[in-house]
Amino acid sequence: MRSTARVWQNWWMQLVAGLLMTVVIVLPWLWIGKDDSAIFPHASNDMLGLLVVFSVLTLLSAYFVRRMGRGVTKFAVMTDLGVVLALLGFVLQGLYAFNPQIFSGKISASSEHQLWVVGSIFVVCQVLYYLIAKLPLLAAVPLVALLTTAISYWLQIIASLIGAVGEYAAYLSYAGPVVLGLVLGSLGFLRAANLLIWLLALAIQWIMPAVFTALAGLGSSKKAGFGAGLESFTDQVASNLSFSGLQGPSLATLAVAMLSSVVLLIVHKVKRRSH
Repeated sequence: MRSTARVWQNWWMQLVAGLLMTVVIVLPWLWIGKDDSAIFPHASNDMLGLLVVFSVLTLLSAYFVRRMGRGVTKFAVMTDLGVVLALLGFVLQGLYAFNPQIFSGKISASSEHQLWVVGSIFVVCQVLYYLIAKLPLLAAVPLVALLTTAISYWLQIIASLIGAVGEYAAYLSYAGPVVLGLVLGSLGFLRAANLLIWLLALAIQWIMPAVFTALAGLGSSKKAGFGAGLESFTDQVASNLSFSGLQGPSLATLAVAMLSSVVLLIVHKVKRRSH
């Protein structure tokens, strides 16, 4: 692991890592967009896809920085630069596919909407990326919980491309809760503050599917003003919340969190005795 970590200490490898992570996350849309030639999801017809791409990419890149770069700012910046360069290429390709005259100075209303939506999501995810990469784990966990739902969506999108969504959809929906459970397990439960964060993360996880659905509907709308959009968003979140969807994901998260936390405690004790 140490030799692998050394490889990523070169600035150009951090740049390459950002590029590769972005390509991997966007790769499913190479097939999804084959009919309209746009690789990157477009807000007008795939707002949920945009949210999923940015969310999963933010989580993956932040984890990479925490794991391989120990949260060092220079490491985070160079990795982010690779991500930004790749995103810029994908966004420009998508804009050109929907509006070939854009580089001639003729921008359509649809392209303006896409730029506004992508820019807004990008700014929010940049803030989340640096916070997750730099903050202590206790403070970063609630932010991670905001994004883990997208992991389930991303895997379900891949399953739909290979025709297996009906068979595996129920199982893939637990991917996000399992990831959150692993993060909570790393945090541990021996302190009262950690248990409070566990409860907060579970609450956030329950709300986020409704938030993603509401944001997808809001981002696809071009006419709603801020006030009407905010009202529509809150109404959709409230209508999509379901207590029936709380039990399964929460139990999966808690089971994985408890198991991984106990395993880590045992490993730490064994290491201490060996030393």
